[in-house]
Amino acid sequence: MMKRIISLPMLVVLASTVLFSGYTVADDKPAVKAGQTVAKPYDPAVKRVTSCARPLVHCSRPGSPSTAYMLQPVTYMKTVVETVYEPAQVKVPRTVYETVYVNEEVELFRVVCETEMREQQYQVCRTVTETNEREITQTIREPKWVTVDKKFEYQERKLVRETSEREIRRKTYKPVTEEVTRTVCVRKTEPVTEKRTVTEDRGRWVRRPVYHRGPLLPGLGPKPCGQLGLRWTPAGFRSSRLQWCPNPVTREVTCTRYVTRVETKQVPVMVQRMEIGEEVKKVPVETCRWVVETKTRTVPVRQLTYETRTVTRKVPVTISKVVTETRTRQVPVRVTRRVPYTVTRRVARQVSRQIEVTCTKMVPRYVERQVPCTTRELVPVVVE
Repeated sequence: MMKRIISLPMLVVLASTVLFSGYTVADDKPAVKAGQTVAKPYDPAVKRVTSCARPLVHCSRPGSPSTAYMLQPVTYMKTVVETVYEPAQVKVPRTVYETVYVNEEVELFRVVCETEMREQQYQVCRTVTETNEREITQTIREPKWVTVDKKFEYQERKLVRETSEREIRRKTYKPVTEEVTRTVCVRKTEPVTEKRTVTEDRGRWVRRPVYHRGPLLPGLGPKPCGQLGLRWTPAGFRSSRLQWCPNPVTREVTCTRYVTRVETKQVPVMVQRMEIGEEVKKVPVETCRWVVETKTRTVPVRQLTYETRTVTRKVPVTISKVVTETRTRQVPVRVTRRVPYTVTRRVARQVSRQIEVTCTKMVPRYVERQVPCTTRELVPVVVE
Protein backbone atom coordinates (compact mmCIF):
# COMPACT_ATOMS: atom_id res chain seq x y z
CA MET A 1 0.00 0.00 0.00
CA MET A 2 2.87 2.38 0.88
CA LYS A 3 4.57 1.75 -2.49
CA ARG A 4 1.34 2.54 -4.36
CA ILE A 5 0.86 5.82 -2.42
CA ILE A 6 4.46 6.89 -3.21
CA SER A 7 4.36 5.80 -6.88
CA LEU A 8 1.26 7.90 -7.75
CA PRO A 9 2.79 11.35 -6.87
CA MET A 10 6.07 10.20 -8.45
CA LEU A 11 4.25 9.59 -11.78
CA VAL A 12 2.53 13.03 -11.57
CA VAL A 13 5.85 14.81 -10.87
CA LEU A 14 7.66 12.93 -13.67
CA ALA A 15 4.87 13.83 -16.13
CA SER A 16 5.12 17.54 -15.20
CA THR A 17 8.95 17.30 -15.55
CA VAL A 18 8.60 15.93 -19.09
CA LEU A 19 6.14 18.72 -20.00
CA PHE A 20 8.41 21.49 -18.61
CA SER A 21 11.46 19.99 -20.28
CA GLY A 22 9.48 19.84 -23.56
CA TYR A 23 8.75 23.56 -23.31
CA THR A 24 12.44 24.26 -22.58
CA VAL A 25 13.63 22.20 -25.54
CA ALA A 26 11.07 23.84 -27.81
CA ASP A 27 12.53 27.25 -26.88
CA ASP A 28 16.12 26.19 -27.78
CA LYS A 29 17.37 26.90 -31.27
CA PRO A 30 19.32 24.25 -33.24
CA ALA A 31 22.70 25.02 -34.78
CA VAL A 32 22.56 26.66 -38.20
CA LYS A 33 24.06 24.65 -41.06
CA ALA A 34 26.15 26.17 -43.85
CA GLY A 35 23.98 27.80 -46.52
CA GLN A 36 20.76 27.50 -44.44
CA THR A 37 18.55 30.49 -43.48
CA VAL A 38 16.81 30.46 -40.06
CA ALA A 39 14.19 33.07 -39.04
CA LYS A 40 14.94 34.78 -35.72
CA PRO A 41 11.96 34.76 -33.27
CA TYR A 42 10.92 37.81 -31.29
CA ASP A 43 12.91 38.21 -28.03
CA PRO A 44 12.23 41.41 -25.93
CA ALA A 45 15.53 40.94 -24.04
CA VAL A 46 17.64 41.33 -27.22
CA LYS A 47 17.94 44.83 -28.67
CA ARG A 48 17.88 45.03 -32.47
CA VAL A 49 18.84 47.78 -34.86
CA THR A 50 15.80 49.28 -36.61
CA SER A 51 16.42 49.67 -40.35
CA CYS A 52 14.28 50.79 -43.28
CA ALA A 53 13.47 48.48 -46.18
CA ARG A 54 14.40 49.24 -49.79
CA PRO A 55 11.62 51.07 -51.72
CA LEU A 56 9.72 49.00 -54.27
CA VAL A 57 10.35 51.47 -57.17
CA HIS A 58 13.90 52.73 -57.76
CA CYS A 59 13.58 56.14 -59.40
CA SER A 60 17.18 57.43 -59.28
CA ARG A 61 19.02 58.39 -62.44
CA PRO A 62 21.30 55.80 -64.07
CA GLY A 63 24.94 56.24 -63.01
CA SER A 64 24.17 58.01 -59.68
CA PRO A 65 24.96 56.20 -56.35
CA SER A 66 22.02 54.76 -54.39
CA THR A 67 21.57 52.89 -51.10
CA ALA A 68 20.42 49.23 -51.08
CA TYR A 69 19.84 46.83 -48.18
CA MET A 70 21.21 43.27 -47.98
CA LEU A 71 20.46 40.45 -45.51
CA GLN A 72 23.58 39.33 -43.57
CA PRO A 73 23.79 36.68 -40.78
CA VAL A 74 24.30 37.93 -37.18
CA THR A 75 25.14 35.58 -34.27
CA TYR A 76 24.30 36.37 -30.63
CA MET A 77 24.25 34.39 -27.36
CA LYS A 78 20.91 33.72 -25.63
CA THR A 79 20.47 32.63 -21.99
CA VAL A 80 18.16 29.62 -21.56
CA VAL A 81 16.86 28.61 -18.11
CA GLU A 82 16.11 24.91 -17.59
CA THR A 83 14.27 23.37 -14.63
CA VAL A 84 15.75 20.18 -13.12
CA TYR A 85 13.80 18.20 -10.51
CA GLU A 86 15.63 16.21 -7.79
CA PRO A 87 13.92 13.68 -5.43
CA ALA A 88 13.88 14.40 -1.65
CA GLN A 89 12.53 12.34 1.28
CA VAL A 90 9.89 14.18 3.39
CA LYS A 91 8.03 12.94 6.49
CA VAL A 92 4.33 13.84 6.42
CA PRO A 93 1.81 13.26 9.27
CA ARG A 94 -1.30 11.34 8.19
CA THR A 95 -4.60 10.74 9.99
CA VAL A 96 -5.82 7.10 10.05
CA TYR A 97 -9.46 6.35 10.89
CA GLU A 98 -10.59 3.09 12.57
CA THR A 99 -14.17 1.81 12.85
CA VAL A 100 -15.53 0.79 16.33
CA TYR A 101 -18.97 -0.83 16.74
CA VAL A 102 -21.16 0.05 19.82
CA ASN A 103 -24.59 -1.39 20.84
CA GLU A 104 -27.29 1.26 21.13
CA GLU A 105 -31.06 1.05 21.76
CA VAL A 106 -33.09 2.88 19.11
CA GLU A 107 -36.82 3.66 19.38
CA LEU A 108 -38.63 3.05 16.07
CA PHE A 109 -42.24 3.48 14.98
CA ARG A 110 -44.39 0.90 13.13
CA VAL A 111 -47.25 2.06 10.89
CA VAL A 112 -50.59 0.19 11.47
CA CYS A 113 -53.37 0.48 8.85
CA GLU A 114 -57.14 0.24 9.73
CA THR A 115 -60.24 0.46 7.48
CA GLU A 116 -63.27 2.69 8.35
CA MET A 117 -66.56 3.38 6.48
CA ARG A 118 -67.41 7.06 5.89
CA GLU A 119 -70.28 8.81 4.07
CA GLN A 120 -69.30 10.77 0.99
CA GLN A 121 -71.46 13.12 -1.07
CA TYR A 122 -70.79 13.37 -4.80
CA GLN A 123 -72.40 15.16 -7.73
CA VAL A 124 -73.63 13.50 -10.94
CA CYS A 125 -74.03 15.46 -14.19
CA ARG A 126 -76.89 14.53 -16.59
CA THR A 127 -77.28 15.90 -20.15
CA VAL A 128 -80.73 17.13 -21.39
CA THR A 129 -81.23 17.68 -25.19
CA GLU A 130 -83.62 20.28 -26.81
CA THR A 131 -84.25 20.88 -30.58
CA ASN A 132 -85.16 24.37 -32.03
CA GLU A 133 -85.29 25.98 -35.53
CA ARG A 134 -83.10 28.98 -36.35
CA GLU A 135 -82.95 31.23 -39.46
CA ILE A 136 -79.47 31.52 -41.02
CA THR A 137 -78.49 34.14 -43.61
CA GLN A 138 -75.56 33.14 -45.88
CA THR A 139 -73.58 35.13 -48.43
CA ILE A 140 -72.57 33.12 -51.53
CA ARG A 141 -69.77 34.22 -53.93
CA GLU A 142 -69.72 32.73 -57.46
CA PRO A 143 -66.40 32.89 -59.44
CA LYS A 144 -66.28 34.42 -62.98
CA TRP A 145 -63.27 34.74 -65.36
CA VAL A 146 -62.72 37.99 -67.38
CA THR A 147 -59.97 38.75 -69.98
CA VAL A 148 -58.34 42.22 -69.66
CA ASP A 149 -55.47 43.85 -71.66
CA LYS A 150 -52.67 45.23 -69.46
CA LYS A 151 -49.64 47.31 -70.39
CA PHE A 152 -46.23 46.27 -68.97
CA GLU A 153 -43.04 48.33 -69.05
CA TYR A 154 -39.66 46.61 -69.38
CA GLN A 155 -36.06 47.84 -69.69
CA GLU A 156 -33.34 46.94 -72.21
CA ARG A 157 -29.61 47.54 -71.67
CA LYS A 158 -27.21 48.53 -74.51
CA LEU A 159 -23.41 48.68 -74.33
CA VAL A 160 -21.85 52.02 -75.44
CA ARG A 161 -18.05 52.42 -75.90
CA GLU A 162 -16.29 55.81 -75.44
CA THR A 163 -12.62 56.88 -75.76
CA SER A 164 -11.17 59.59 -73.47
CA GLU A 165 -7.77 60.82 -72.25
CA ARG A 166 -6.68 60.36 -68.61
CA GLU A 167 -3.78 62.00 -66.79
CA ILE A 168 -1.37 59.66 -64.94
CA ARG A 169 0.84 61.22 -62.26
CA ARG A 170 4.04 59.50 -61.10
CA LYS A 171 6.35 60.48 -58.25
CA THR A 172 10.13 60.80 -58.84
CA TYR A 173 12.77 60.64 -56.09
CA LYS A 174 16.14 62.53 -56.25
CA PRO A 175 18.80 62.33 -53.49
CA VAL A 176 20.03 65.73 -52.09
CA THR A 177 22.99 66.04 -49.65
CA GLU A 178 23.05 68.94 -47.11
CA GLU A 179 25.23 70.00 -44.18
CA VAL A 180 23.18 70.58 -40.98
CA THR A 181 24.27 71.74 -37.54
CA ARG A 182 23.04 69.40 -34.78
CA THR A 183 22.99 69.98 -31.01
CA VAL A 184 24.79 67.19 -29.08
CA CYS A 185 24.48 66.66 -25.29
CA VAL A 186 27.70 65.67 -23.41
CA ARG A 187 27.48 64.29 -19.88
CA LYS A 188 30.20 64.91 -17.27
CA THR A 189 30.34 63.16 -13.86
CA GLU A 190 31.63 64.95 -10.71
CA PRO A 191 32.18 63.28 -7.27
CA VAL A 192 30.26 64.62 -4.19
CA THR A 193 31.11 63.48 -0.61
CA GLU A 194 28.36 63.28 2.06
CA LYS A 195 27.68 61.55 5.40
CA ARG A 196 24.92 58.95 5.82
CA THR A 197 23.52 57.13 8.86
CA VAL A 198 23.66 53.32 8.53
CA THR A 199 21.99 50.73 10.81
CA GLU A 200 23.80 47.36 11.23
CA ASP A 201 22.49 44.19 12.83
CA ARG A 202 25.08 42.86 15.33
CA GLY A 203 22.93 40.12 16.76
CA ARG A 204 23.81 36.52 17.67
CA TRP A 205 22.43 33.00 17.42
CA VAL A 206 20.72 31.56 20.56
CA ARG A 207 19.79 27.89 21.04
CA ARG A 208 16.10 27.42 22.01
CA PRO A 209 14.38 24.13 23.10
CA VAL A 210 11.61 22.75 20.82
CA TYR A 211 9.08 19.96 21.55
CA HIS A 212 7.95 17.77 18.58
CA ARG A 213 4.55 16.08 18.95
CA GLY A 214 4.28 12.44 17.90
CA PRO A 215 1.50 9.82 17.50
CA LEU A 216 -0.36 8.25 20.45
CA LEU A 217 1.10 4.79 21.30
CA PRO A 218 -0.33 2.17 23.71
CA GLY A 219 1.68 1.60 26.94
CA LEU A 220 1.50 0.65 30.65
CA GLY A 221 0.87 3.29 33.30
CA PRO A 222 -1.62 4.75 35.78
CA LYS A 223 -5.08 5.54 34.39
CA PRO A 224 -7.13 8.67 35.33
CA CYS A 225 -9.06 6.50 37.84
CA GLY A 226 -5.80 5.58 39.66
CA GLN A 227 -5.49 1.94 38.53
CA LEU A 228 -2.51 0.50 36.61
CA GLY A 229 -3.25 -0.67 33.08
CA LEU A 230 -3.06 0.11 29.36
CA ARG A 231 -3.30 3.76 28.29
CA TRP A 232 -2.45 5.98 25.31
CA THR A 233 0.92 7.73 25.70
CA PRO A 234 2.12 10.54 23.34
CA ALA A 235 5.42 9.57 21.61
CA GLY A 236 6.90 13.08 21.34
CA PHE A 237 10.57 14.16 21.67
CA ARG A 238 12.46 17.34 22.53
CA SER A 239 15.24 19.02 20.53
CA SER A 240 16.86 22.41 20.19
CA ARG A 241 17.26 24.85 17.30
CA LEU A 242 19.19 28.05 16.64
CA GLN A 243 17.25 31.34 16.64
CA TRP A 244 18.65 34.72 15.59
CA CYS A 245 18.43 37.55 18.18
CA PRO A 246 18.77 40.95 16.41
CA ASN A 247 20.87 43.82 17.86
CA PRO A 248 20.61 46.94 15.63
CA VAL A 249 23.52 49.46 15.92
CA THR A 250 23.48 52.91 14.24
CA ARG A 251 26.65 54.65 12.96
CA GLU A 252 27.67 57.37 10.47
CA VAL A 253 29.42 56.46 7.20
CA THR A 254 31.11 58.76 4.67
CA CYS A 255 29.77 58.10 1.13
CA THR A 256 30.85 59.44 -2.24
CA ARG A 257 28.25 59.79 -5.01
CA TYR A 258 28.67 61.07 -8.54
CA VAL A 259 26.55 63.92 -9.96
CA THR A 260 26.00 64.04 -13.72
CA ARG A 261 26.17 67.45 -15.49
CA VAL A 262 24.92 67.82 -19.08
CA GLU A 263 26.60 70.24 -21.57
CA THR A 264 25.41 71.02 -25.11
CA LYS A 265 27.53 71.82 -28.19
CA GLN A 266 26.94 72.34 -31.93
CA VAL A 267 28.32 69.69 -34.36
CA PRO A 268 28.13 69.83 -38.22
CA VAL A 269 26.44 66.72 -39.72
CA MET A 270 26.01 65.66 -43.39
CA VAL A 271 22.35 64.69 -44.06
CA GLN A 272 21.03 63.08 -47.23
CA ARG A 273 17.32 63.48 -48.07
CA MET A 274 15.17 62.46 -51.02
CA GLU A 275 13.56 65.27 -53.05
CA ILE A 276 10.16 64.22 -54.41
CA GLY A 277 9.04 65.38 -57.87
CA GLU A 278 5.90 64.73 -59.94
CA GLU A 279 5.64 63.70 -63.64
CA VAL A 280 2.33 64.04 -65.55
CA LYS A 281 1.50 61.89 -68.63
CA LYS A 282 -1.72 61.65 -70.73
CA VAL A 283 -2.91 58.17 -71.78
CA PRO A 284 -5.94 57.31 -74.02
CA VAL A 285 -8.50 55.17 -72.13
CA GLU A 286 -11.48 53.32 -73.63
CA THR A 287 -14.52 53.09 -71.31
CA CYS A 288 -17.71 51.08 -71.65
CA ARG A 289 -21.06 51.99 -70.14
CA TRP A 290 -24.55 50.54 -70.22
CA VAL A 291 -27.53 52.61 -71.46
CA VAL A 292 -30.97 51.60 -70.17
CA GLU A 293 -34.06 52.07 -72.46
CA THR A 294 -37.67 51.70 -71.23
CA LYS A 295 -40.24 50.03 -73.60
CA THR A 296 -43.98 49.20 -73.27
CA ARG A 297 -45.95 46.13 -74.46
CA THR A 298 -49.62 44.97 -74.15
CA VAL A 299 -50.39 41.49 -72.70
CA PRO A 300 -53.88 39.85 -72.31
CA VAL A 301 -54.47 38.82 -68.67
CA ARG A 302 -57.30 36.67 -67.26
CA GLN A 303 -58.81 37.97 -64.00
CA LEU A 304 -61.03 36.10 -61.57
CA THR A 305 -64.05 38.07 -60.23
CA TYR A 306 -66.70 37.03 -57.72
CA GLU A 307 -70.50 37.77 -57.78
CA THR A 308 -72.04 38.03 -54.31
CA ARG A 309 -75.68 37.08 -53.40
CA THR A 310 -77.54 36.53 -50.08
CA VAL A 311 -79.62 33.36 -49.21
CA THR A 312 -81.86 32.85 -46.09
CA ARG A 313 -82.89 29.38 -44.76
CA LYS A 314 -84.10 27.60 -41.57
CA VAL A 315 -81.82 25.10 -39.83
CA PRO A 316 -82.70 22.77 -36.88
CA VAL A 317 -80.40 23.42 -33.91
CA THR A 318 -79.95 20.97 -31.02
CA ILE A 319 -79.13 22.48 -27.61
CA SER A 320 -77.71 20.35 -24.78
CA LYS A 321 -78.03 21.32 -21.10
CA VAL A 322 -76.16 19.77 -18.15
CA VAL A 323 -78.17 19.11 -14.94
CA THR A 324 -76.29 18.44 -11.65
CA GLU A 325 -77.63 15.97 -8.98
CA THR A 326 -76.20 15.34 -5.46
CA ARG A 327 -75.97 11.70 -4.18
CA THR A 328 -74.61 10.00 -0.99
CA ARG A 329 -72.53 6.76 -0.74
CA GLN A 330 -70.49 4.75 1.81
CA VAL A 331 -66.72 4.79 1.09
CA PRO A 332 -64.10 2.61 2.90
CA VAL A 333 -61.19 4.79 4.19
CA ARG A 334 -57.80 3.42 5.37
CA VAL A 335 -56.48 5.17 8.52
CA THR A 336 -52.81 4.83 9.63
CA ARG A 337 -51.33 5.28 13.13
CA ARG A 338 -47.76 4.93 14.51
CA VAL A 339 -46.91 2.32 17.21
CA PRO A 340 -43.49 2.72 19.00
CA TYR A 341 -41.11 -0.24 19.67
CA THR A 342 -37.42 -0.54 20.80
CA VAL A 343 -34.61 -2.21 18.74
CA THR A 344 -30.93 -2.82 19.66
CA ARG A 345 -28.49 -1.94 16.85
CA ARG A 346 -24.73 -1.94 16.37
CA VAL A 347 -23.60 1.60 15.47
CA ALA A 348 -20.24 2.22 13.75
CA ARG A 349 -18.08 5.11 15.00
CA GLN A 350 -14.89 6.54 13.51
CA VAL A 351 -11.78 6.87 15.76
CA SER A 352 -8.80 8.85 14.39
CA ARG A 353 -5.07 8.60 15.15
CA GLN A 354 -1.91 10.19 13.69
CA ILE A 355 0.86 8.22 11.91
CA GLU A 356 4.04 9.45 10.18
CA VAL A 357 4.54 8.56 6.48
CA THR A 358 7.70 9.07 4.41
CA CYS A 359 7.05 10.46 0.91
CA THR A 360 9.30 11.36 -2.00
CA LYS A 361 8.99 14.98 -3.20
CA MET A 362 10.54 16.41 -6.38
CA VAL A 363 12.40 19.68 -5.62
CA PRO A 364 12.93 22.03 -8.62
CA ARG A 365 16.35 23.57 -9.40
CA TYR A 366 17.06 26.10 -12.16
CA VAL A 367 20.11 25.79 -14.46
CA GLU A 368 21.21 28.53 -16.88
CA ARG A 369 23.18 27.96 -20.10
CA GLN A 370 24.21 30.03 -23.11
CA VAL A 371 22.90 29.03 -26.57
CA PRO A 372 24.22 30.58 -29.83
CA CYS A 373 21.47 31.95 -32.11
CA THR A 374 21.86 33.17 -35.70
CA THR A 375 19.56 35.65 -37.43
CA ARG A 376 19.58 37.84 -40.54
CA GLU A 377 19.40 41.65 -40.45
CA LEU A 378 19.28 44.35 -43.15
CA VAL A 379 22.63 46.14 -43.74
CA PRO A 380 22.81 49.30 -45.97
CA VAL A 381 25.13 49.01 -49.06
CA VAL A 382 25.99 51.81 -51.56
CA VAL A 383 25.37 50.72 -55.19
CA GLU A 384 26.49 52.77 -58.22
